Formats: sequence, C-alpha cells, structure tokens
Amino acid sequence: MVKMKKKDMKTQKENVNNRHIEFYDKTLEILRFILDEYSRELTRADIEFLEMPKNSIATLDFLISSIVKIQKGQRLALGLDENEFEDTSPQINIIEGLAEEKI
Repeated sequence: MVKMKKKDMKTQKENVNNRHIEFYDKTLEILRFILDEYSRELTRADIEFLEMPKNSIATLDFLISSIVKIQKGQRLALGLDENEFEDTSPQINIIEGLAEEKI
C-alpha cells in the first residue's frame, strides 16, 4: 500500500511538472510575441534614445523580469539546477604584505 502511494505520488508529481513546463513554454511564447511587437513599436516611434519615456523603460523592465521568472521556473521544472557544476576557473591567490623592493 505504501509502495502504491509512492508510485501514485511520483506519477502525480510528473504530471504536475509536465503541466508547469507546458505553462512556462506557452507563457514564454506569449512574451516573445509581446516583446517582438513592442520592439517594432519602439522602432517606429520617433523617440531619441536618451528621451525614452519612463513608462517604455518600465515596460521593458517588466518584460525582462517576466522572462527571468519563466526561465527560473523552467529550470526548476526541468531539473536543470539540480546538478552542481564544478568551478574550473583558475584560483587566484592574493599575497598580502609583499614588498616590491624585496622581489
């Protein structure tokens, strides 16, 4: 009975996770459309870059923030952040108290 509940729970988690992935994919496509259309609108507008209205900047910030949230959700749903990556960058050692004239 416990084994059956674990199997049911695993199946339910997989189903919910798949729906989340579908949701994030659909939302990302909607945001792509909005960003494409908004980009065209900004291109057609006769606005100097430094004179861009604050509401235009806020809209772009909102779209970018939404994309970041979708990316985080997708990575979580797909299990992409479960693996920890090994840092292969070279280690930098700082030597304190080094006197240039003693070198």
